[in-house]
Formats: sequence, C-alpha cells, structure tokens
Amino acid sequence: GFTNYEAGTNYTYLAIKRNSRLMLRPFVGKWNEESCMEFWKELSRRFVPATAKYRFNVCTDCNKQNFSALKSAFANGAVNYGQVKKIRRGEIVIGVITRNVLGYMPKDEIYIRHVDGFCARLRERVSRYCRRSKTFSKKRSPFYYHLIIFEVYNNFIEPYKKNQTPCMIEGISSRIWDWDDIFMNFYHSR
Repeated sequence: GFTNYEAGTNYTYLAIKRNSRLMLRPFVGKWNEESCMEFWKELSRRFVPATAKYRFNVCTDCNKQNFSALKSAFANGAVNYGQVKKIRRGEIVIGVITRNVLGYMPKDEIYIRHVDGFCARLRERVSRYCRRSKTFSKKRSPFYYHLIIFEVYNNFIEPYKKNQTPCMIEGISSRIWDWDDIFMNFYHSR
C-alpha cells in the first residue's frame, strides 16, 4: 500500500477523447507505478474490452509507468500506444519527438495537443492547480472531487464544437445541461 497516500504531492491522470474532448476518467494519485496501474485498469473497465481486432488507441507523454500499466491493463495486442516527448529549453518547448511503443499508430496521429489544451483550461478554471492560491490542495480527495465537478461541467454543460457539449458529440446526451439539471437529476435519482 501507499504510505500516507492522501497527503503530499499529487499527480493528475486524465483520459480525454481526442475528437470530442469528452473527459473519460480523472484520477488523482502519486506519480508512481501503482497509481498509473490503477488509473489504466479503471479506465479499461469503462469500455468494451479492447481486442487485437478492435484496438484501444492511446497517446501519452513519456511517463515511463504508462508502458507497463497499459500492457497489464489491456489484453495482449489490444493497444496501439504512441508517446510524445517534448524537447525543452527551460520552460519553452522547442521540439517534439513521437514514437510507436505498442502496436502501430501513424506518426501524424501521435500527438497530445488536445490534452495540453485541456490541461491549460483545467489550470485556468480549477484554482487547486495553482500553488499560490488559497485553495491549493495538498490532499488527494479535494483534487479528485474538484475534478469530478469539472468533468461534469466539461462533459455536459460547456459547449465545445458547433454548440454541442462533448456528451452531445458522443451521443450520450441530446442537449446542453445546466447545474439545475445536474443537481435535480441527482436529487431525484435518490
């Protein structure tokens, strides 16, 4: 198990569908093998099982834990996995190297720009990600609960393309929701 898993530096793992910006699975944990494995295993349970015929396509940064976690969480041959390594000079990205790690993805499909943009939006809208704010979290649960609220907002409330939310683009919902819809739906489901 983890030593003092709740407190200390936390890392946010995100799964975002590229074309719709649907946030599939937020996860908060340590930046280690155990958290990465837990994230990918939970994510793999949310889908029809990937197979060699119907592969799960994944692109990530070069977090080394992703490779073994993906191999463990998905069936052998069921994942196409590409990595993006950013070349930096100080804080400035001066280049990008992409590579296939598992299966095959065309080079032009190995990118994480949508994730970088999503993370920028997340930092703008969720003050817990700014160390200088009064709401900066040092514990795992406030991060996670705030991410869940942001996931609902992103997926159901905020329009993305052609005045449609990510859930509308994916066919999960037929309309834009508001917070009253969310809370009343939750209240009446109890």
